[in-house]
Amino acid sequence: MKMKKIIAPTMAQAIEKVKQELGSDAVIFHTKKVTTGKFFNLFKKENVEVLAASDAEMDMQINKPSKITDVRDKEVMAHHHSPADSGMPFRRVNKKVDRFFSAPVFVEELRGKLLEQGVLNHDLDALTQVLIKKWYQSDERMTREEMVQVLKGQLIQNLDPTRFQASVLHDRYIMLVGPTGVGKTTTLAKLASRAVLDEGKKIAFITTDTYRIAAIDQLKMYANILGVPIEIAYTDGDFHQLMQKLAHFDQIFIDTAGRNFKKGAYINELIRLIHDESQIGMFLVLSATMKCEDMNMVIEQFDSLHLSHLILTKMDETLSYGSVISMLLKHRQLTVSYITNGQDVPDDLSNPNLRELINQLLGDSNGE
Repeated sequence: MKMKKIIAPTMAQAIEKVKQELGSDAVIFHTKKVTTGKFFNLFKKENVEVLAASDAEMDMQINKPSKITDVRDKEVMAHHHSPADSGMPFRRVNKKVDRFFSAPVFVEELRGKLLEQGVLNHDLDALTQVLIKKWYQSDERMTREEMVQVLKGQLIQNLDPTRFQASVLHDRYIMLVGPTGVGKTTTLAKLASRAVLDEGKKIAFITTDTYRIAAIDQLKMYANILGVPIEIAYTDGDFHQLMQKLAHFDQIFIDTAGRNFKKGAYINELIRLIHDESQIGMFLVLSATMKCEDMNMVIEQFDSLHLSHLILTKMDETLSYGSVISMLLKHRQLTVSYITNGQDVPDDLSNPNLRELINQLLGDSNGE
């Protein structure tokens, strides 16, 4: 990536010079005020310093940024209120006059790593801009290791560690919902097994998945191993009667059918099923092997249910975690309650760990 540093008396003049030399599609990465002096610094003058590049010069192919009104930095916003830059798709700036330089290779390397992992382009752009800004603010002296730490810190800040906490299953009724093939039945068995073996609770199963005989047989097997009852609800009426019948149990674990998530009828069936049942704690189950676009579609389909708890399954079946990262960056209302990393019941169920997820994303198996 080639950039240009420009100093001018005012922001308007700096922007005009950027337009002249780099074109109207230039991208501004950083701005700041600098003081220059002549004759042993006896006569000092305040100027504006700009770091900019044109899209044509950007080897990392960063997408064209949004308008300046999208930038949150108050100082930059203040600089860009002059008529000279009205409507310009600029971002940020910095340092000496008319000198070209290249961003370090490891910025492009880290961006390539994230792209390979499946992080979406708009998330890549935001993360890359942070790296470039930090590198530039360090007077271009940051090492690769320091840049990796900056990237990890930014991901931790954006994803918010408070969203990665195991949920205590206080609700009497626990229901797992989600598309077909994500491992709802096995995950339900893991949660139920922990309630029985670790907490000594008296539990029962209800399954509403009457579409797949194999799913009923699988849940019956787990119920027999745990020595707990299992009931099948063929209709909405059956379901509500069974909830009353099993009301004396400490917890009821409810399995649902994994239907085609593209069809709204599935969501409507669930809404009818849980109507007026405020005691049900619902968990959305998604597989880490899914594409980000499919995850987003599922989440949006379930929007009317106001789900906030997420279980990520099949973490052991993929080496690409970018889809999970981009999904979590987009849907900040979701908290990750559990992850699963295998078929063993109940062992392959873990509490979420944000730092571990980021290390897996960046290929750092040793952690921090």
